Amino acid sequence: MVQNYLPRYTLGTDAFEKIPEVTSGYGRKVGLLYGEKAYGACKDKLLKQLKDLTIVHEEVYGKEASYANIERIVKNDEIKDADFLLGIGGGKCLDVTKVVGDMLNKPVFTVASIASTCAAVTKISILHNDDGSFKEIYRLKSAPVHCFIDPEIIVNAPSQYFWAGMGDTMAKHVECVFSSKNDTLDFESELGRTISILCYEPILAKGEKAYQDVKDHVVSQEVEDVIKSIIIATGAVSISVDPAYNSALAHALYYGLTVREWMERKHLHGEIVSYGTLVQLLIDKQYNELRRVYDFNRKVGLPVCLKDLDLERNDPLDDVLDATIVNPELDHIPYPITKEMVRETILNLEDYR
Repeated sequence: MVQNYLPRYTLGTDAFEKIPEVTSGYGRKVGLLYGEKAYGACKDKLLKQLKDLTIVHEEVYGKEASYANIERIVKNDEIKDADFLLGIGGGKCLDVTKVVGDMLNKPVFTVASIASTCAAVTKISILHNDDGSFKEIYRLKSAPVHCFIDPEIIVNAPSQYFWAGMGDTMAKHVECVFSSKNDTLDFESELGRTISILCYEPILAKGEKAYQDVKDHVVSQEVEDVIKSIIIATGAVSISVDPAYNSALAHALYYGLTVREWMERKHLHGEIVSYGTLVQLLIDKQYNELRRVYDFNRKVGLPVCLKDLDLERNDPLDDVLDATIVNPELDHIPYPITKEMVRETILNLEDYR
């Protein structure tokens, strides 16, 4: 039996007004888990819509999407008493909320306070160790029931999250098409691969304007369309396709680059991934798409060379490339990719204009 629930969401400056209606069939007792800054940004607007519900517990999720934080929350008797959970924040907060709901068999609703990842709607959580290093991907029994997106909150959040979110989102299409190349796909994977174009073309067409509007704190149609690409389209792909098609070289290289411990402190996830997208397009000889993405990256300031990631051309990158080629994201690709191929492609990208 196949069950595939595509993301359900409400987007608009009045999105929170739909919370009572959408959650009405799930009980009246809600547990709130949030990021401190995210909650501060939307608390007044949000609590007006929760006035007829009983908030049985509320707390900051912690600073990492780690088992230590999850286990602390799962043991809380007030959380156990909630009918459903509402996660409010960015990816780490929502990933924690989803795992807590999964462990306690409680419905989860989400409020996306930034547009940086599709965590608000997906059936996976990216978990880290307490020191921030990657631990594993936790696969949930079900996706969040519904996501509420207020673009007014997003345009008033730090603009770099939106910027990095565009880079990460474009990679979803490039990687999905690449990793599924030459395969006969079932309906769900074909659906996801087809949807993935909405992770790509709208950003290339509208992303520069949308990013400027976010920096100016303006809610525009372009901003709303790119938010849908970052959160909804990417989430729909993630939910639909076989897990083997969700990533490829762009994310493998991201994990490789983060063996340099300072990398994630100085650069955002989607920022690093966007560089990997260029490497993947070049290694696959997709020259037309390489030109389009390279030009877009230059316009908005996403990386196009090693210097943009505080690396030098003459750095052999042995540790980075050793970690890249053994990363599980390369377990299902249409042809073998070697360390030498990646290194040569990185050098070729340095000379690309």
